Amino acid sequence: MTDLHTHILPGMDDGAQTVQDALAMLHEEAQQGVDTVALTPHFSIKDETIAEFLARREKAHRRLMKELDGKIYPKLVMGAEVAWAQGMPDWPELEALCYEGTKILLVELPVTPWTHEMFRQLYSLEGRRGILPMIAHVERYLHCQEKRSIERLLDMGYPVQVSAEALLHMFSRRKALELLVNYDALPISDCHDISRRKPNMGAALKMIEKKLGHHMAWDIASLTDDALMD
Repeated sequence: MTDLHTHILPGMDDGAQTVQDALAMLHEEAQQGVDTVALTPHFSIKDETIAEFLARREKAHRRLMKELDGKIYPKLVMGAEVAWAQGMPDWPELEALCYEGTKILLVELPVTPWTHEMFRQLYSLEGRRGILPMIAHVERYLHCQEKRSIERLLDMGYPVQVSAEALLHMFSRRKALELLVNYDALPISDCHDISRRKPNMGAALKMIEKKLGHHMAWDIASLTDDALMD
């Protein structure tokens, strides 16, 4: 099972602050049966250039790998959670923010009303750059966007993620399960720490198994592994 969305890379954002935090989170992921972890720190073009972000990410990655030397932990894949902004298809070096070894870009959409231009630029990412957008935690937008905008996004056919937390809370569970069943949404932890926003893929998979059955649960777990096949 792959966790496609984490904030484990130390000192990058509001996730793990120290290498020790990161190690504890990776240990928890492994205990839950996660064998591949994507490291997807937040990136915003409003805060820094892509080159600056990549330099920070590489430094944090080296620190983490130094401590992992010789230890058994999940396989790590580099990436980023990229906040959508005007002109994204024109950004230089955009491919460097994709999941490692792919042309799949994890995109965080705005909570402000979605515009025709935003949708046009999502299309343009694939059409002009050959980059496939993967939409982060799509369940967050259900209550802040018009129904027709949500339907338009889902009908685009781009891969979407749904947070494990949404599957574990009774008030959001039904919608989250519908996204899994109807749109092949990919469960992710979006973990930030070891307590308040901890790795929870194992609990989410158990909930999926309880509600949808064993075979569906493991089909969904397999989908997370296949998601990064370019």
